[in-house]
Amino acid sequence: MAAKTEKVFRSFVKGLITEASPLTFPENASIDEQNFVLNRDGSRSRRLGLDYEGTYAKTSTGLTADDIKEGKQSFHRWDTPSGTSSIAIGVVRVKNKLWFVDLLTSAPSANLLNSGNPITITGLSNNNIETSTLNNQLIIVGKDLDKPVVLSYDYTTDTVSQRTVDIKVRDIWGLDDSLEDDERPATLSDEHKYNLRNQGWNENIVTKGGGDALDETFTALSAYPSNSDQWTLGKISNSSDADYEKFDPEVLEKNSQSRYSVSRGSIVIDAFDRGSSREAGTDVTGLNSDTETGNISTVASYAQRIFYSGIDSTVTDGDAKSPNYSGYIFFTKVVTSDSDFGKCYQEADPTDPGINDIIDSDGGTIQIPEATRIVKIASSQSSLLVFAENGIWEIYGDTGGFIASSFQANKISTNGIFNANSVVNINGNFMYWSKAGIYTLVTDAASGRFRAETISLTTIQTLFLQIPDIGKNNCKGFYDEKENRVRWLYNDADDITYTNNNYINRYTKELVFDLTLQAFYTNVFSQLATSSPYVADYIEVPGYAISSFDEAVLVTNGNTVIDSNSDTVVTTEDLLLNRSSQFSYLTIAGTNFTISKFNNLTFKDWVTEDGTGANYSSYLVTGYELFNDVMRDKQTPYIFFYFNRTEDGYTADGANLILNNQSSCKVQAQWNWANSANSGKWGNEFQAYRLLRNYIPSGSGDPFDYGDGVIVTKSKLRGSGKTLSIKISSEEGKDMKLLGWAVPATTTSVV
Repeated sequence: MAAKTEKVFRSFVKGLITEASPLTFPENASIDEQNFVLNRDGSRSRRLGLDYEGTYAKTSTGLTADDIKEGKQSFHRWDTPSGTSSIAIGVVRVKNKLWFVDLLTSAPSANLLNSGNPITITGLSNNNIETSTLNNQLIIVGKDLDKPVVLSYDYTTDTVSQRTVDIKVRDIWGLDDSLEDDERPATLSDEHKYNLRNQGWNENIVTKGGGDALDETFTALSAYPSNSDQWTLGKISNSSDADYEKFDPEVLEKNSQSRYSVSRGSIVIDAFDRGSSREAGTDVTGLNSDTETGNISTVASYAQRIFYSGIDSTVTDGDAKSPNYSGYIFFTKVVTSDSDFGKCYQEADPTDPGINDIIDSDGGTIQIPEATRIVKIASSQSSLLVFAENGIWEIYGDTGGFIASSFQANKISTNGIFNANSVVNINGNFMYWSKAGIYTLVTDAASGRFRAETISLTTIQTLFLQIPDIGKNNCKGFYDEKENRVRWLYNDADDITYTNNNYINRYTKELVFDLTLQAFYTNVFSQLATSSPYVADYIEVPGYAISSFDEAVLVTNGNTVIDSNSDTVVTTEDLLLNRSSQFSYLTIAGTNFTISKFNNLTFKDWVTEDGTGANYSSYLVTGYELFNDVMRDKQTPYIFFYFNRTEDGYTADGANLILNNQSSCKVQAQWNWANSANSGKWGNEFQAYRLLRNYIPSGSGDPFDYGDGVIVTKSKLRGSGKTLSIKISSEEGKDMKLLGWAVPATTTSVV
């Protein structure tokens, strides 16, 4: 006797899964899908068409088409510039130019700041930039920039200004003078003289003979001081002596017994132009230029400081003691003024005999020797995260927070990253694309420190590995706080081919991870046949917009105030408007930029650009349903579908009335794990969404009061097999809000 069973599928909450066996595929998941939104209640709906924002404006970049193709475009958020909360700036970068849009307006693309003018960043070309904010100013770094750039905004004059920052450090390295630490040379080379100056042997030392301490040492000892000679050991300590507290070389010879190099760092130098700044800070000339040609490429604000890193270190005209900055992080002192943005050193001279200690608020450097190249630094709630090519580290203070005098660097993971833009900050937690998959950093309950966990290995690892390296290395991530989703833009083309419109910043696909449901889904952006706009980055917008309105001024009796011209006196008030979404897309259209979002109700992309748009398909293929038996064939003579009704009125088209916001759902059965129609196990496609009752409208204003909010249909489902999968597809120009489906199944009694 054949066995009968029923199965109801009320949810799609597990999203896309590529890592399950055909025999153990989880329920409520899909094998393949695109352009469906996974709703929090488990239902599915078509994404809206991608199109320009309402009352949009296109801004001409003044660049050529080749500049756009070969250059980089990106968005950066700058909150509370000039300390005012009534404005939030979005910085749009196209090649070497920056534009500024007001994010608190309902149409940021049509509301440019800085009088609508861009600023040009000298040296900026085709490499990425990163930004951070501190003291209401925007710090910009990048491989193209010799120095960090700081932007300031004057709210009164609507003016953006820029300046550069020199990174200053104490010279803790010194120069290679070819001497042993305790060797006192008979001749004084430029290098050794500089080292002695940098170790505290400066020209201000008061000597018994009244001359330079170095010269007096040579006169008395026939040799110059060594790198292990601390000049304070030559001070006369007899309080009855008239020369008390003066330097005497003979006292030095008697007291100096060390064979190890003394403290260095008396001289503050430019961290990247070391040679010339050494000469400028001393009386020494003829030194190597010792120039660092790599530039800072990542920046973060944390603990009231600025942290700089991400240097591909290459030294020109250096020596054996020239530092390799590839594993270095520079951090400023606690910033109290604009002059502190480059002070990455302790205030006290480490060679000073009196005050030489590091204090908590000092600046300095952190070296992680294991790190081959630091790709990104990012601040969490209580630590600084360092993402390198060969691992991830967490830097934190011993007593909480970060202080210059006491901190630790702890390695979290050996899986590094190549793409800084893949790292997404989720209110102090992080997700990122590593070489091995998509990972998240979570707090360990025992230690309170971060640890890395994979989120793709058991879900979409196959999909991730199919993305070419060039796509992974140029993806861009974003956290949608309002919907609690992490999104990544990417292009899965095998290579960058300008003639085929494949550019690094031309994104065609989107991977979305719903943090609440812990599930993935995907979007694919359609393109017009010619001259199609395209997505270049995310636009992060505040959760509200500010709209101004005029209100009459009233006196206590309720009457309006009238001025001398008999005009009503009005005052301008601000109204906060909630936004439905906290993200849009930076969009390139030809050599212009604008902003787009999912807003087109015709379910086509780029309709505004050409009046027609590009169609896209929304589809999903459900997981393999075995009905608890993998050995026997099954039949499901009927299938039930459940939808939210979308139709809500009529539009007049001549003498005809067209039903508004129609839905459609095309369904096809796929039996026996078949992945091609050639198997003979794919059924015919049929329409599952149907309005079952006839409705006669009263006119174009009829609200289509159908009576049923949920549409339930029953359709024949032909075919048989050991497992069933359903392909659900959209119809051009029509909506679909799918709640679930159900089938009665009959299982044969014979194996």
